[in-house]
Amino acid sequence: ACVRACVCARAYADGCKKTAVVFEDVIAGLDIINCQSVQAQVTGATPIVNIDKSDGCQIYLSEKCKEASIITAKSSEMNIMVPKTGSPGEYTECALPEQFSNKWNGKGFTTEPTDIAA
Repeated sequence: ACVRACVCARAYADGCKKTAVVFEDVIAGLDIINCQSVQAQVTGATPIVNIDKSDGCQIYLSEKCKEASIITAKSSEMNIMVPKTGSPGEYTECALPEQFSNKWNGKGFTTEPTDIAA
């Protein structure tokens, strides 16, 4: 399935399989929850992309939202496509880490991607 929207307050993809979502601007953010094999493209701006309990997500960001926060939990196979500066239509693919190492530093825990995930 493919869904296209212009401007909305918040966009949700919940429980979707093999779905593509394209939107211009999302004021509050995009949520991808319990999904498999989902593609989302932001042609305008959004402050947040939230990926939760999902596998196989490919997110295309626009020049306007390269600084968006990408929040992930319990998800795998997440790739963020970031536009190359000065090369319209070309993207750099960035895989997000799935595995982290947490170490006690005497005051709290520090969290970093593992070498396997990097």
